Amino acid sequence: MTRVTRVSFREKIVDLQRLREIRDQHRDSRIVLCHGAFDLIHAGHITHFEEAKALGDLLVVTVTADAFITKKRAVSFNETLRLLQVAALEIVDYVALVQEPSAMASIEALEPDVYVKGAEYADLLLDKSANIVREKAAVERYGGQVYFTGGETFSSTKLAHFHLSAPEAAQENPLLRNERVLFRDLSDRGFTLQQLKTFLADASRLRVCLLGETIIDEWVDVTVTNLSQKSRCVAGLETARSRQIGGTGVIALHLASFVEEIHCFTNGPLLEYPANVQVTTLSPDSLVKTRFVDRENGYRLFEAKSQDLVNPRHPDVNFEDYDLVLVADFGHGLLDAGTMNRHIAGKTRPYVAVMAQVNSSNYGYNLPIKYRGADYVSLNRTEAELCLRERGLALEELGARIGRLLDTETMSVTNGDGGVLVKRGDEMYTLPSLATSVVDTIGCGDAYFALSAVAACLHAPPPMIALAGAIAASGVAQRRGNEQPVSEQEFLTIGKIVI
Repeated sequence: MTRVTRVSFREKIVDLQRLREIRDQHRDSRIVLCHGAFDLIHAGHITHFEEAKALGDLLVVTVTADAFITKKRAVSFNETLRLLQVAALEIVDYVALVQEPSAMASIEALEPDVYVKGAEYADLLLDKSANIVREKAAVERYGGQVYFTGGETFSSTKLAHFHLSAPEAAQENPLLRNERVLFRDLSDRGFTLQQLKTFLADASRLRVCLLGETIIDEWVDVTVTNLSQKSRCVAGLETARSRQIGGTGVIALHLASFVEEIHCFTNGPLLEYPANVQVTTLSPDSLVKTRFVDRENGYRLFEAKSQDLVNPRHPDVNFEDYDLVLVADFGHGLLDAGTMNRHIAGKTRPYVAVMAQVNSSNYGYNLPIKYRGADYVSLNRTEAELCLRERGLALEELGARIGRLLDTETMSVTNGDGGVLVKRGDEMYTLPSLATSVVDTIGCGDAYFALSAVAACLHAPPPMIALAGAIAASGVAQRRGNEQPVSEQEFLTIGKIVI
């Protein structure tokens, strides 16, 4: 009997330095290179490798090391296991680990005849990292070519998020329910990753003006001990105290990751902002909102806020200097609606978006109907109902009626866990809430306003306006208040999960 000698798939795994030897050994062969994280190997990877292998004689795959995976989520498998699962595929000839976020080192060592990437990378203008642009230039310098595969694109990010989820019917069983599923699957809505990348690329060129009150959110965690024996009120022990930037301040932080530059007209002492955020102070006073929270269950026991602002100076601003102007009015005395309306009436170039927020200290008095002529208005169900002086309407009817009342081209009505409605002219689009798990809703409306306004400014269709805002809001919902702003990378990661 003849014994067949088989090469262990582990022997396919080589050091990066060996790629130069492989090139020298196979000078007469056509070598194809693929590169990526390859976390969860799925059908999309198989068809990608199959199409790549058909372009040459040898297929080499290089894998990004754990330290250079920049996605928000952690990889499901470490670099050793990711190398093993790629090497186990018969179609792959060699596998190597790369200690950098791009394929430049492997391209320079191997000089592949063909460098293959997925179809989602074909539009080089959408590659904000410019990795593909540099890789393409490196390949073409020695006469190689870059090839983009076709076919259906699958997302490892989406699979990693949902792969533990049981069928919907089984989710009623607490033993089978997957608590790791934080977001809703929108696969049937027809959104594409290309749309998100185009949105991010277009947003990165915007110059933004932002006007409104910055609020300092103070959280005081207490352990409730008993009733006070003297005053008969709830007594407790303070265990922690922290402060976060809220209001217009956090809107600026959200936008900083997405747009070219921001000029923020606001109040309070100068806080720490990213380099692309310039701040003009209209009042030196701080607005502080303090929440006392039961540490055991997260319930808020009491809330207090500082006095409204007194005699702030009017902003010396020229709307024409910007692509997008956002008015974020939290009703604490910084902005004068008459002044803002005169600026809006006189504008010719910028896109103006408005939010006038109802809260406990201005309930019923700070409504978006005080602003006229804005291009986009974002409001929640309560604010819409107060404008109409009627409640309990279905979201579509509410949207239609408030749309007739507001002097605006485009508007959003957010409805908490009921989702959002976006109306432009006669077109209305509703999107369910993306967050299936919520830590806190504070700050979600601000994040929604920030990113939906950018999408509206870019003349995106209503579904994309709703999606952009909803992705930002669902990210904020996963933390307490405004612990951190939504970054571009987090936005894209959530987008990959839900679409």
